[in-house]
Amino acid sequence: MKQWSEIKPEFGVDGSLRDIYIENVDASVWGVFIDGVKQSSYKFDFTHGDIERDLPGSLNQIKVLQETNPTTLHLWLSDSIQINCHFFIESEIELDLSPSEIQSASSYSKLIDFLEWLASITERAVKLTHEGAQEQVILSVCK
Repeated sequence: MKQWSEIKPEFGVDGSLRDIYIENVDASVWGVFIDGVKQSSYKFDFTHGDIERDLPGSLNQIKVLQETNPTTLHLWLSDSIQINCHFFIESEIELDLSPSEIQSASSYSKLIDFLEWLASITERAVKLTHEGAQEQVILSVCK
């Protein structure tokens, strides 16, 4: 794994986000992800429009909610590191974070722990990329 000193430039605040991708997933992997979030020690909330509600148990239930308002899952790796999931498509799990929240070795370590946790529960490779650029991989964590 890259050391903070090597990767720090990738978290320059430039107005864009950083994306986290898990590719080649289906409804069952989404279920594992959702259950994993619910059982994890990470603080989280789920919103449907402007209303906070319980995180549904499946991607299908979330897609039904999206017919009326957007949905967002917010996960906090710490008080200052927030990860977001908008449930865009079934075939990949995409999350995002602001690079402004990863500005120290400590915050980078929390991000790495999260990426390793994701790879472990989904049994898939997890990629951190530049926003909207899946081919610009900053780092990858394998199961």
